[in-house]
Amino acid sequence: MLLFAIATLSTCLQAAPGTTLHAVAEVTPSQLPSEQQQDPEPAPEAVAEPPPEAPLPEEGPKQRATVVRGTRPAQSASEVTLGRDILDTAPRRSAVDVLRVVPGLVASQHSGEGKAQQLFLRGFDALHGQDVELNVGGLPVNEVSHIHALGYADTNFIIPELVQSLEVTEGSYRAFQGDFAVAGTVRMDLGAREKGVEFAGTLGQFGQRRLVVTVRPGEDPGTFAAAEIGESNGFGPQRGHGRASLLAQANVDLGHGLSARVLAGSYVTRFDSPGVVREDDLEAGRRTFYSGSFPRQGGTVSRHQLLLGVELPREGTARTRLEAFGILSDLRLRNNFTGYRVDDRGDGLEQTNGGSTLGLRAEHRRHVSLFGQPVALELGLGGRRDGIQQTQRRYRETDGTFFADEVDADITQTDVWGYAEARLPLGRWAFRLGGRADALGVEVFDALAFRDPRFYDGQGYARSAFGVHWGAKAGVEYSLTDTWALFASYGDGFRSPQARSLSEGERAPFVDVHGVELGTRREGERLSFQASLFGSQVEDDFFFDHTVGTTVFTGETLRTGLSAALQSRPLPGLTAALSATVANATVTRTDARLPYFAPLVARADLGWERPLSGIDAVLSVGTGLTLIGPRPLPYDEFSHTVFLADAQVALRRGAFALRLDVMNLLNTRWRDGEFVYSSRFDPSTPPSLVPARHFTAGSPRSAALTLEVHL
Repeated sequence: MLLFAIATLSTCLQAAPGTTLHAVAEVTPSQLPSEQQQDPEPAPEAVAEPPPEAPLPEEGPKQRATVVRGTRPAQSASEVTLGRDILDTAPRRSAVDVLRVVPGLVASQHSGEGKAQQLFLRGFDALHGQDVELNVGGLPVNEVSHIHALGYADTNFIIPELVQSLEVTEGSYRAFQGDFAVAGTVRMDLGAREKGVEFAGTLGQFGQRRLVVTVRPGEDPGTFAAAEIGESNGFGPQRGHGRASLLAQANVDLGHGLSARVLAGSYVTRFDSPGVVREDDLEAGRRTFYSGSFPRQGGTVSRHQLLLGVELPREGTARTRLEAFGILSDLRLRNNFTGYRVDDRGDGLEQTNGGSTLGLRAEHRRHVSLFGQPVALELGLGGRRDGIQQTQRRYRETDGTFFADEVDADITQTDVWGYAEARLPLGRWAFRLGGRADALGVEVFDALAFRDPRFYDGQGYARSAFGVHWGAKAGVEYSLTDTWALFASYGDGFRSPQARSLSEGERAPFVDVHGVELGTRREGERLSFQASLFGSQVEDDFFFDHTVGTTVFTGETLRTGLSAALQSRPLPGLTAALSATVANATVTRTDARLPYFAPLVARADLGWERPLSGIDAVLSVGTGLTLIGPRPLPYDEFSHTVFLADAQVALRRGAFALRLDVMNLLNTRWRDGEFVYSSRFDPSTPPSLVPARHFTAGSPRSAALTLEVHL
């Protein structure tokens, strides 16, 4: 088995002195011989020449293919790879359900099914992506200088059935982590589950209808095409949506050691947004728990993307990959979270953001000898150019017409980066040292700048800015045993600015983060475990309250906490993933708590699969449990505790499978988002600046039945 794994893996990774081979096998336990269900032996320290590629096993019509896949070796305590066996244990009806399995991460979808999720991780309120770097199949998701939120990361274009694994790097300790990798980086690897054609049709409560068609022509799960069409009326007023997505990828062997990868996709959605409910309106009976506020909220989104990658022939231990990508995205969003507090005509905002991204990336890995010891080198170069057109206008609640223009800007933002990282093993010790440099250039033309009585002759404002961020990365590892090790890590991360906030000739400021971590991890097929103490110091930090559109600059802030995660496969067919994170976030100068971050997040994903020999079928049962502790809110208030339980039951016989998904099994009445600010939803009442509690309702219990046909 070890020789087979090495032979297959050699097509993805070059083994060399001082490296460790990591393999993830995607199989059902019933397909494995008894000797393959044991913990694998540790990979050898050195492999001079990989053996010839072994043939793949034959795949029957009722079986899933065996996939041996290489992952980036973990070099800090909190790095984790979550495979499909973990992802498939609980219902995954959208990208937000996929993200919830990440240890310590909260993904809140409080403004409709088409808007980017609000993310919380490691004591950071990352808003819609400003502190979490997201990547799908090599394509960056975060959008720079977005009008709605920095680092806006809309993952709704992802077809959840295609997510083959999640590679999570919490913290900012690795050199490959770039812009917005403040609390961490999440990479999604895409692949189709089975060879052939798969149809999946879903009918559910609240008018849910969904069809997914997936085509995988050969043995390689990375070559596929899939389309999704879905719509729903939503679980309450102003929650309907419709969307369509297409994703296709091809891995091509060009011969002579040269291979290529193409990933393409298109996505479009139209969605409604319910807005918020004031707690005092709920208590007085003026609103129900699932009420909507104003009818014009919602938006449209489209995204089109293409990635072309080439892996050059290997020379010894050297591996070189070149990638070019392009993304076109458009957003039109309307929301009103304050009613008539600012203007008697209404506080409704319409924001538009059109973005075009072109990027190049080169990665080179090799092994060299230093003082007779093997050193693993990882080098990277890249550049990304973003063109952005954005507007913001006020509209009347009575008829939707515009009465004020607030933003009309064209932005060109270019980021050029380079990084290097080296790992030197010395006996039980291993030392990692690296660095990263990002140069950011910005050009802005703000057509509405100075349109003010004080500047009656103003005709807009053009400016440019430039800056460089230097970041150091370092780590120490001590191996207690072949599978158990201690880690210490340090890393500098950064967040790029909102371009419109820069003035002429200004050094483009970066929000700098200095992160440290002490932890331990145990690797194993049956049991893997990680635990770490972490801290992140952020210079010149701020938090943005997107409900009222205000930015509060806090100066230096500090996040500290403890996280732990466990994956276990104790028996054939039984899978468990458990995680918990406790965090704290304070302003260093005053020791005041920052609002909105999640102090306690716990997650459990449990799955069980059993063959039913009497009817030649396979029964699968799974659940996902989420606990979110009270989050601090402005004015010394706290949110409610949230506990959610999702469950699924599936029966597969031959080419047919039937699955029942139940979200919020206990029918908990929970608040997906909670806020404290002043508002006025009744224009006949006197204006008031007294802050009040507001919330967006989470989904009640909902069930959906899916029929799968595998051909």
